[in-house]
Amino acid sequence: MSNVCGHSLKSTIVIIFHFPTKYPQPKGQKKKKIVKYGMGGLIIFFLICIIWFPLLFISLVRSVVGVVNHPIDVTVTVKLGGYEPLFTMSVQQQYIKPFSEDEYDQLAKEFEDNAVAMQFIILYSYEDIVTAMIEGSSGSVWRISPPSRQEVIKELLGPVDLTLRLSWNFQRDLGKGGTVEHAFDKHSIDLEPGNPVRADLASLLVGNRTEPVLVPSMFPKYIRAPNGAEAKPVGQLHEGNEAGYMDITLSLNSSGNQEWWDIAIANCYSSECGVLPMVIFSDKYHGAVCVRGLRAALCGPHSQALH
Repeated sequence: MSNVCGHSLKSTIVIIFHFPTKYPQPKGQKKKKIVKYGMGGLIIFFLICIIWFPLLFISLVRSVVGVVNHPIDVTVTVKLGGYEPLFTMSVQQQYIKPFSEDEYDQLAKEFEDNAVAMQFIILYSYEDIVTAMIEGSSGSVWRISPPSRQEVIKELLGPVDLTLRLSWNFQRDLGKGGTVEHAFDKHSIDLEPGNPVRADLASLLVGNRTEPVLVPSMFPKYIRAPNGAEAKPVGQLHEGNEAGYMDITLSLNSSGNQEWWDIAIANCYSSECGVLPMVIFSDKYHGAVCVRGLRAALCGPHSQALH
């Protein structure tokens, strides 16, 4: 082994000493610019390619395939007219469950006889869908003053039109793509004078009723969440459009001086009534991922990331 190392070292020394003789180059002679800048430029170019090409390649792949940015927070609110919300509930990621292949197959089987619904479903894979499991018990107490409470009862029993509104808000993580953090929409029911829901709610507030109040066609189960700010119900998956929304019940609970509202799915199994499932179809995002990826690939990491 020592002989090999010694021979290698001797050969290297011989080459170093004989190089100027074989390839004479006058000392101090200025090299041509084309040689100097050409060789240096090529070396820099190859270094850039080696370092940044993987980033560029990954960003291009992501821009073509697309990225699904599911909601990280889902908030549902129910309001009666302009008064304090009756119900507010937010769920985070642990209650926003990804769809499985079996659930996707069950969904397709449920609508297999509906060609319009199937045309919508096949636009998405199971990875594009999540189910937000919204707890039916309000996350906040109903803070309404006695005068406002009496005003609500008066309006419910009077000739004035009232609106019962259910709204939803989806929050996304912009770090995963997209330009709009919140997507939202609402569904409203006009409670005209004579509507039985008005009288039932008034009886509930007065204290003459303890049974939940049935509100028909109130809760849309299927929502499409595109990359914009609107998250509208999927009309193709609700038979009769708004008429196909789920019926719910409203009940008022109290403990001491505190009151809160509960929402439940009407006519369901007891173990499932207290949870409102909202199935969310998220569109893949392409545009900004490509731009951000190209910028990162061409410009390199942010200077603060190097510290």
